[in-house]
Amino acid sequence: MSPSRLADPNIIIDNQDKWEHYKTLAQANLIFTPLEIKAFYVIGLIDDICQSVQCLLKCKDAWPEKYLPAYSLFASSVDLLGRCLTANQTTRGGENLRVGFWYIFYPTLSPPPQRLDPSLYSVDLITSQGNTYNVEDLRSLRNFTSHGQATVNTLPSVDNKLLSHFPKALGNAMETYWSALQDDRQYCSRLGGALIEPYSNRVAPLLKTLKYFSSGLPVGDLFFRLEWDVN
Repeated sequence: MSPSRLADPNIIIDNQDKWEHYKTLAQANLIFTPLEIKAFYVIGLIDDICQSVQCLLKCKDAWPEKYLPAYSLFASSVDLLGRCLTANQTTRGGENLRVGFWYIFYPTLSPPPQRLDPSLYSVDLITSQGNTYNVEDLRSLRNFTSHGQATVNTLPSVDNKLLSHFPKALGNAMETYWSALQDDRQYCSRLGGALIEPYSNRVAPLLKTLKYFSSGLPVGDLFFRLEWDVN
């Protein structure tokens, strides 16, 4: 079974020749366009990152030693999703994280705003172990875990159940995103415009996505199967 086609698969994208080469390396079906190959790669890379998070959380010292690195790693997948949603064409993060975190909990089939309304920054997305987390909390925590204390003024409390709230929400969001790519040309246009480079000649994310789609299973199941609960 082949994946469904995107709503506007023939959008011309930057580095089109690289994605064509990537398709050749993966021996993918010739019917797929560079934009579709890019979409499959993004899904596969987000799954790769989440599987790496799972590996960290399965370590016996996951809490507290591995927990913040695991969060940092996961947030890089949120950044990637946000880049696709905002059509970020720069190397800077911009609104990637804000839009990405919001979309995970409030996915829509219509394209989200490319800049999150500041009035939504303080809306709680997660309640965990008596702690609450909004978009800015999650963004600040990512900056702290990735860059260190100098990049944030305040830091939310972190509990060992925070990450367990994401697999179901991420699965729902990725299912919505994939459906939207098949139905909405603007989603396709934003994906096409997002600055994303395939990593060298590593075709594993693409191959894994194509193999998964051939099974006929929903995209969301890739993420529903994650177990991020630690003691």
